[in-house]
Amino acid sequence: MEGFDYKNHLNHNHTHGTGIADPTFSTTNSSSSTNTSIGSSVQESELEKSLNDALAPEEREKLTSVSDDHNHSPVVGKFEFHVDLNNVDSPRSLDPKKVTRETSFRDNLGARGDILNPKGGNNVVIGSGDSDIIRGTGRGFNTITTGTGRDTIILGKETTNRIFDFDPSSDRFALSGINPKNVVIAQGKNPGKGGLEQPLDSNNNALIIDKKTGHILAALPFVKASDINESHFVRNSAKANASLRDFKELGVRSQRGSGTLTGTNGRDRLIGGDGNDFLYVGDDGFSFNTAKGGGGTEFPFKTDSPGTSELNFELKKGVFRVNGSYENFDGFPLFSQGEKEIDPNAKILNGSDPKALVEGFLKVPQDKEGNPISGTHLHYSPAGDSRGNFADATVIRFFENNPIDAKSGTISGEFKLSPEEQAALLAGTLYVNIHTNIDGDGDGRAGFPTGENRLNINRDVVRFA
Repeated sequence: MEGFDYKNHLNHNHTHGTGIADPTFSTTNSSSSTNTSIGSSVQESELEKSLNDALAPEEREKLTSVSDDHNHSPVVGKFEFHVDLNNVDSPRSLDPKKVTRETSFRDNLGARGDILNPKGGNNVVIGSGDSDIIRGTGRGFNTITTGTGRDTIILGKETTNRIFDFDPSSDRFALSGINPKNVVIAQGKNPGKGGLEQPLDSNNNALIIDKKTGHILAALPFVKASDINESHFVRNSAKANASLRDFKELGVRSQRGSGTLTGTNGRDRLIGGDGNDFLYVGDDGFSFNTAKGGGGTEFPFKTDSPGTSELNFELKKGVFRVNGSYENFDGFPLFSQGEKEIDPNAKILNGSDPKALVEGFLKVPQDKEGNPISGTHLHYSPAGDSRGNFADATVIRFFENNPIDAKSGTISGEFKLSPEEQAALLAGTLYVNIHTNIDGDGDGRAGFPTGENRLNINRDVVRFA
């Protein structure tokens, strides 16, 4: 990515958090900001058309006019793709004078980086371990894991991109057909949880918003809006789009189609259709280190347990296999003894009512695949790396616990992950925790129903090739 001045990018980061509030924000009705001059709208439409025309024919989008009350995005789960600027925290506009014009994406493509264009629909994109160009402009909803490298995500009108692993120290956005003066950076305020289906305007997410329409262009889980500034943006240009057209000279292998498109360890160009597609780095594009727990790692309820645990992982053809062990625990894994109540000697670290805690678990006797209830769970949220510590109690999967004795045993699981779950996994945003209960050896210690160990499948565990 020779053309991306990484040193200059970092030098600009000292400006973050200093943006001036946009005087056009209305404290009574932010939707009034959708009123723009006809001349301005025509100019933006012409710009969008010229950018689109500069693409290779198979990558061009079907452009549509945008009305003030537009809502063209696909319906996906419980997501809302618009947000009122009164309902976000610390919104600030970009200074257009500080947003430079991109002239060549070719300079930003790594030696083994990919060109990924999911186009329309509800899509999942998982990039490579090198610097990728990801085009999020197809008027759909994209869940993106960029992988590692210095990645460029192209943002376009009426398209929402949920980017699980945006890294402010290296990644950036290119605005395609969007005037920088209409771009707002803000922090979400919504306290709602729900695992992978937490709202896009979650208080854990930085948001990139088109203030003309209130459309969320990008939601960045576990990123602080104060870390995003003008140095993370460039303006797209027809010249930049055209720079990626000579694919043979670039050494790019091209695939186009619907469904799942799988890349190689070289440069790939994957183009989806107008349906729901999965653009995937491939099973040999990553590996996992061993995840380890112990030493009070059960965030947010730190324990004094002497117990330790470790897990090994494999993801092949969408199947996630987990095997590991735990030892020297204070209690048996929760529910492994068929219990319906909490041992009176168990420690409740968060002040929960023990009866309500167990009853809450018992209301979900199996996970979405039918795996029976256990005290070892897969959850969504990172911890233990540069992003800080987060927790979401929503259970994604139940593991199998096999006690060897009162203090040790094995853990295993085999799950078919959806593309969205695979993206979350490879973004390093999943974790496992082991809830315990029942004093099996009579030493007066009966574990931690809120969790004795947490094992983070974070950026230090997920390794891109």
